[in-house]
Amino acid sequence: MGLTSGWFAALLIAAAVAAVAGAVLLWPRTRGPRVLQVVLRIGMIVMCQVTAILVVMVTVNNEYGFYASWDDLLGHANSGGATRQAGRSGPPAPEVPDYGVKFASYSQGFERATVHGWESGTKGDVIVWLPPQYAKPEFAHTRFPVIEVLHGIPGTPHSFLRGMRLGQIMQDQISAGRAEPAILVLPTITPDRVNTGCADVAGKSKVETWLTHDVVKTISHNFRTLPAPRGWAVMGISTGGYCAARLALEHPETFAAGAALAPDDPSKGVRSPLWLARTTHPDTRLLVESSLQDRESPPKFADWITGAAQAPTEVSTLELSSGGHNWNTWGRMFPDAFTWVSARLEAPRAVPLAPSAAP
Repeated sequence: MGLTSGWFAALLIAAAVAAVAGAVLLWPRTRGPRVLQVVLRIGMIVMCQVTAILVVMVTVNNEYGFYASWDDLLGHANSGGATRQAGRSGPPAPEVPDYGVKFASYSQGFERATVHGWESGTKGDVIVWLPPQYAKPEFAHTRFPVIEVLHGIPGTPHSFLRGMRLGQIMQDQISAGRAEPAILVLPTITPDRVNTGCADVAGKSKVETWLTHDVVKTISHNFRTLPAPRGWAVMGISTGGYCAARLALEHPETFAAGAALAPDDPSKGVRSPLWLARTTHPDTRLLVESSLQDRESPPKFADWITGAAQAPTEVSTLELSSGGHNWNTWGRMFPDAFTWVSARLEAPRAVPLAPSAAP
């Protein structure tokens, strides 16, 4: 039974109710020496407290997506590192990296796979949503733009499926004619369980390489995608929003646009978004979206980046009048962000590219 399964949550709720009911029924019926009665009653209280705490913990986890599975909770998921180390048995790594990956049906129309990072030396979960047009016969030779969507910390790519119906939000924008059909790619931004601000940090993790090379090459190999940079964008929430701003400014050769939704402080970290905007002036488009009531990501963050950027960099801003640093607010930000990003990417089109395994 999965950690985020509805059945598991229901089982814990039933256990909590049973613990309270059992305590009410058994409390006056305890027998034996006084000490034994005290011990039994303390045990009842502890059982009630433990089951109630577990219900709260699972509810909070399901809401915010801190842990997506038992392996994730126990530290067995998304373990990074090279596939072969000295002294270990097993087949040698291929001379030519193999980017072929089998994506399996997951949830809410998404597909999931564990992706090996040949250049970063790490691996992690990547979740993909394909627009309905992708499978239609009339689009069989069409390639689509791609939007990498980055989660916050704590969190995982699975958080988007718990916190909001991200695919449905994108589909609504497409159906309304406000966005072109695009592939959504949700990679982990902590493949080695460390927050580097999506930078390559020696001795910790090469997250930047993971997101800009390994994920990009894997998706390009397995799906019909438009070429970078005009066919690719990056966006994210909270820490993922910080990462989106940073990667869009640092890698205009990969991403034509970026959208930072309620980003972390852009002045902090290795090669921060604010430093990049002030010193590099890339030819890229960046959206910073914030809420006037969000104390963790106030509109001044957008003002800082806007004030630092110079041509040819273009920075746009959007503000909500209400909403804190939470899923409800981010869910309200995504429709406009998808529309903004879509307008800055190439529309789906037939384009000859090098042969790949893309279906």
